[in-house]
Amino acid sequence: HVNKPGNYELAHGITWRELIFDIGGGIPDGKALKAWIPGGASAPWFVPEEHLDLEITKDATAAAGSMLGSGAVIVMDETTCMVRAAERIVRFFSHESCGQCTPCREGTTWLEMILRRIEEGQGRAVDLELAIGVSDGISIDLAWPPKMTTICPLGPSAVSPIIALRDYFSDEVDAHIEAGRCPL
Repeated sequence: HVNKPGNYELAHGITWRELIFDIGGGIPDGKALKAWIPGGASAPWFVPEEHLDLEITKDATAAAGSMLGSGAVIVMDETTCMVRAAERIVRFFSHESCGQCTPCREGTTWLEMILRRIEEGQGRAVDLELAIGVSDGISIDLAWPPKMTTICPLGPSAVSPIIALRDYFSDEVDAHIEAGRCPL
């Protein structure tokens, strides 16, 4: 959700504000920036209230609890349903799981089912806490960097959207569950 999406090669040290609003041209139609994923689907999410003026460097991003990862920045505006965004990312990791590790194979499947249930209007008040509990079985204490229970980092990557829902968008999850549909 930027006016000038594209592939950019930039020097480290500019801020996220400069990338999203100056280089990326800002959010279309004057909408508000809601969140962004700084380093591809496996990176923990950022929100403007906390991270917009953070420099884009490996160290600054790590200190803020995320990573630059693949360098693919995903920008989401105020119209983005965070439950749907989280479900799509978790579904990707669930699909990509090789099935060798039980925490990843079972955990990502459960996370996908929980988020899909919420998205489809069948969510329960306990679902976010349930997803957090499942996530804790994949990445102990939901730590970043992950304390892995798996052979590779694919499973713990699926936990990032759950952490974002808990830390930044729990009100939206609750509204989704209460309304039986997306509140946006």
